[in-house]
Amino acid sequence: MAFREDAPGVDENPLRGFMPYSSTRQTSQSFPHSLEWFYLPLSEVVTGPGTYDWTAVEHQLTAIAARGHQAVFRFFVDYPKKPSGIPKYLLDAGLRTFPYTDADNATSPTPSVAPDYRDPRLIECMVQFILAFGAKYDGDVRIAYLTAGLYGFWGEWHVHNHPLVGEPRGWEISQKDKDALLRAYVESFHRTPVMVRYPKVTDDRRLLAHFGFHDDSFLWDTLGPENWQFWPIMERYGTTEAWRSRPIGGEIYPQLQDVIWDKWPNSKGQDVRTAITRTHATWMLDSGLFKTELTTTQRANALRAERMLGYTLFCAAAKTTRGKEGSTVLTVRVENRGVAPIYYTWPVDLQALDASGNLIGQTRVDWPLPSLLPGKKAEWSGVLATPLDSVRTVLLQIANPMPGGHPVAFANAEMGTVKQGWLTLALTDPR
Repeated sequence: MAFREDAPGVDENPLRGFMPYSSTRQTSQSFPHSLEWFYLPLSEVVTGPGTYDWTAVEHQLTAIAARGHQAVFRFFVDYPKKPSGIPKYLLDAGLRTFPYTDADNATSPTPSVAPDYRDPRLIECMVQFILAFGAKYDGDVRIAYLTAGLYGFWGEWHVHNHPLVGEPRGWEISQKDKDALLRAYVESFHRTPVMVRYPKVTDDRRLLAHFGFHDDSFLWDTLGPENWQFWPIMERYGTTEAWRSRPIGGEIYPQLQDVIWDKWPNSKGQDVRTAITRTHATWMLDSGLFKTELTTTQRANALRAERMLGYTLFCAAAKTTRGKEGSTVLTVRVENRGVAPIYYTWPVDLQALDASGNLIGQTRVDWPLPSLLPGKKAEWSGVLATPLDSVRTVLLQIANPMPGGHPVAFANAEMGTVKQGWLTLALTDPR
């Protein structure tokens, strides 16, 4: 079987790649993608103590799924230059807020305010929200990944030091309350991966082990050399291998997005290839790719980088053998030529066709997809309740559990040759 990096469907593979904001107009000519990003203010959902209206979330998820895509998103209470996301009931109860000029916030007609993160009422609100959020949406097939959000500018878990009178710590949330938020995510999200901005969010290594990470200044502050930049922090906290079980994502630094794809290798920002391979990044927000028409060069360079993100599965060989009681055993050898695994165990469908192309057998199997790390190979099998002598063709598909979602495309020349979205296996058998 033959490797083909641009096989049909590869550039729209699910759970990986570049993505736009969900609000961006998307057409058939848009840069290929399977993910969409959005923010939501906490006030859109939290209507009172322990009461929630999920309409805004459903509106986003329904619209994104209708386009065949899956969502990555975050809640915030403080987004510079946007109206406050603090729930109204907390403001009515006297929660203190603070204006600020950071990130040009004061120049906006709708400036945000920072809440008093030391107020236990705010912490209780956020903890209870996370628990309710997980109870409703953990494992929702419309969601690919979540970033923890809620605390800090843009929900990125950092604030500048603005000392309050008699309180030298400024606006920063206490460590015990940071850990309370993280524990709420661990308690309520068991299937949907959650990512935090930095590993320095906690010194509790067992707690941190549940989270992936997102670099929201990708290609600008990713590789160092400063010790406060993304990868040096990852090295200092011993989390450089987190990608093996938890995703790495983020956003290409916004000021780079209009110029990063003009040349290859890129002449602006940090080296794309080095940053992706070192961080093992799976997804990136790059809204610039979707706002204007790309030149041929820009599109080609962006596609080159996009194909480096996340997993790249290649089926190197397949064989059928005679099974018990008239069945056929299929064995495939699969390689991951990407930089990260698939982080979900999605179902695998097999179909057997006869010499006339008629469907004569099918089955669904579970293979340990997340265990296939970059550079590794695996042999996996499935049994079709169909006599070997009748089978002429076998098709394989890693199915997206979201109706209408993109299936996983293999980087094989045989992808889609018989049936769109399915890999046609070139079989060897002892017949």
